[in-house]
Amino acid sequence: MTNEQKQFLVKLANTPAPSGFEEPVQKIWKEEVEKFCPLIKKDVHGNLTAVHNPGKERSVMVVGHSDEVGLIINYINDEGFIYVRPIGGVDPTILASHRARILTSKGIITAVIGRTSLHLLTQAQRDKKLEMHDIWLDIGAKNRKDAEKYVSIGDPVIFGGDFEEMTNGTATSRCWDNRIGIYIVAETLRKLTKVKNLKHTVYGVSSVQEETGVWGAGNPAYNYKPNAAIAIDVIPCSDQPEIPKEKFGVTKLGFGPVITRGVRSNNRLADELIAAAKRKKIKHQMDVDYGHTWTDADPISQSRGGVAIGVVSVATRYLHSSVETLSLKDIDQTVELLVEFIAKTKLEY
Repeated sequence: MTNEQKQFLVKLANTPAPSGFEEPVQKIWKEEVEKFCPLIKKDVHGNLTAVHNPGKERSVMVVGHSDEVGLIINYINDEGFIYVRPIGGVDPTILASHRARILTSKGIITAVIGRTSLHLLTQAQRDKKLEMHDIWLDIGAKNRKDAEKYVSIGDPVIFGGDFEEMTNGTATSRCWDNRIGIYIVAETLRKLTKVKNLKHTVYGVSSVQEETGVWGAGNPAYNYKPNAAIAIDVIPCSDQPEIPKEKFGVTKLGFGPVITRGVRSNNRLADELIAAAKRKKIKHQMDVDYGHTWTDADPISQSRGGVAIGVVSVATRYLHSSVETLSLKDIDQTVELLVEFIAKTKLEY
């Protein structure tokens, strides 16, 4: 990863863009990708599709989703405290005491996420599982009228921190899920532009609204009819405490991309990915799907008459939190794997 590529990655990671509000990060992705792949199309929902090597008989789609989980304002009480609903899968128990950013039409408003102080809770309240309506956002407003000068019902909210490097080539961000996916799509396209005599058309997609229903990528798949598609996403690590390997298998930071085999995944495609990893001596890991991949690959697989799908993931700790953590080395290896696969595959499934 060059310094320029890392700057691009940091921009993607630091830009607020929860589901339904992806436009700011899509703008950054488009501005970078059109430097080496100028044919980029946008659909009505906001999906971006970059087309490389157009007009070939067969085609492959590589897709990552641009959105992140977040919150959305649904109520402001008389005292000016703000209540929210989740955008995507958000665990309310991790939210209290975080700082948050409210994305308004006038700019970003800083908030803190509050709950009743420990000193004032009864034992029954301490033992109760925290729910979303048990917490609130505090922007320092005097009352509802004052709060409404700054925020509105329907404004989205993000929580957690921006990109920060850690030890041993790891890094943390609130939204590796799935800014890492759209970064990998972009860098795969960048490398493919240097591959001579590429046999296939390649569609690189930065999709929307995966976190709120796993449906956004179905639109580009319907529009472009690829012969095969690979979803790039994150996958929970099992190398942290209290995760039973018997239930979740083994996925570790720094041990390379994770290739999925299973029920919905096309296993001939998965075998080609494994073969590509072995050819390039890329350390890789395995995961299984047993009916759903829970990625953009699912809606793509059902598009039109069906599409052969695969999933390649980056092992990540603490998903859907403010401190998602991964290995930067795994990112580069995932790009290398995809380039090798696309350059050599015949797309015959």
